[in-house]
Amino acid sequence: MPSEQRLHPASILFGLLGQLREFAIPLLLAAVAGSRGGALDTVALIVLIPYTVVAVGRYWWFRYRFEPHELVVRSGLVFRNERHIPYARIQNLDAVENVLHRVLGVVDVRVDTGSGSDTDARLSVVTWNAYADMRERVFAGRQAATEAAGQVPASADERPRVLLELPPRELVVHGLIENRGGIVIAGIIGLLWEAGIAERLIDRVVGDDIAQGGLIRDILASARTAGGVPWDRVALVGVALLGLLAVIRLLSVVLALVRLHGFRVARMGEDLRAEYGLLTRVSATIPLRRIQTLTVTEGVLHRLFGRVSVRVDTAGGAGPQGGERRRESLAPVIARGRWQAFVRDVMPELDLTAIDWQRPGAGATAREVRRRLIVAAVLSAPLAYVLHWQALVVFVALAAWGVLAGFRYVAHLRWAVADGAVLFKSGWLSRHLSIARFTRIQSVAMRESPFDRRWSMARVSVDTAGAGAASHRIDIPYLARDIAANLHAGLSAAAARTAFPW
Repeated sequence: MPSEQRLHPASILFGLLGQLREFAIPLLLAAVAGSRGGALDTVALIVLIPYTVVAVGRYWWFRYRFEPHELVVRSGLVFRNERHIPYARIQNLDAVENVLHRVLGVVDVRVDTGSGSDTDARLSVVTWNAYADMRERVFAGRQAATEAAGQVPASADERPRVLLELPPRELVVHGLIENRGGIVIAGIIGLLWEAGIAERLIDRVVGDDIAQGGLIRDILASARTAGGVPWDRVALVGVALLGLLAVIRLLSVVLALVRLHGFRVARMGEDLRAEYGLLTRVSATIPLRRIQTLTVTEGVLHRLFGRVSVRVDTAGGAGPQGGERRRESLAPVIARGRWQAFVRDVMPELDLTAIDWQRPGAGATAREVRRRLIVAAVLSAPLAYVLHWQALVVFVALAAWGVLAGFRYVAHLRWAVADGAVLFKSGWLSRHLSIARFTRIQSVAMRESPFDRRWSMARVSVDTAGAGAASHRIDIPYLARDIAANLHAGLSAAAARTAFPW
């Protein structure tokens, strides 16, 4: 039997740091109050010592070994756990390294077979040589499985072919489109609120009482007097809001430059390999056969910059308790004129230029507009008790928007079946195109609501493994009932005729 190996000794340090991260705020507060009663010493005794013991124990009892056809991971002292993971079943093999990892020459490895758990195994941390050995064994395992299935395996000597590289300019565009800076601002506001600073700032702007007032309250009070609106103060508020929006966008750009630095996607054999990150470097492997759904997204800002984004859902993409693991898009940003060629590299059997797109059934627009008008009436009705006749203005505005949105939504609905895949387009302001191969279909459902039956319509939904709650699902509404029945029968038969390759 092959000899068992331990994790790198640095795993003790990383395990302790991971635990301390959860207690960062209590430790910070204890450090501030440390001069008054030795609170930091108390927290250190309560937190540091037990977690140090746990980290050392995990390092001592965690073992792994490379068998000829599987990775075996053993852990635990009281409750022992031994997991056997065949190389041919490993779907995603990710390596993550931050600055400290690079200093120590180690890497955090995450192994996923698509079982639905967060990760099937996490080797934190091992040397780069151990990670390289694992990749070679996983590739060899897939080769053997492919040969056993009577298929032609990919050449082990095949050179990586770069599909996409994102220079800093594209990362800046991505940051402006994605706008993650708001997350940082929210975190800063949370810290300021805990420290009591945010509350004082709000009092300065809004005012904590009528007598003292504040900037917003002064503007409203002045508007009710003969002096009129103090436009200088209104301009000050406007400039402040514009400044905040600019800061949020700037932070979003900085985050994109740091998070996706050196972003590169290459194809090697039947695998896609993505690498990115400045401080935390990620190296992810995605087998092409694991891709369940491919989705192209084009939002308002995407169209403004002439870009789209492409992401894939893989089996096992759901995290623990049904959550989703965060994985960067396969192409976070790509020029609108290049995305079809990129998708062709990922799904070479699909010709997007020869798709015969189908529209929803007759009466779809009327149903969608009517539904939105009902929603507008329901939202406006309670306002009648407060605004009286002015609530009619609100209803007219909501109704006008509902009519426009209803027409545009149905106008962009499309679906198609071509080249062994089902395709679905939806969305008006934010547009999505999802593609699922027949071999990845888990189930097909045809649904009819009472309103569908009245209009002789139905909707067809396609479920694939790994589709998260935020994924753009293939759920085609407003189909004529006979067309929906034929589509449902055709997709069900096609999925039943093909094997589901894990």
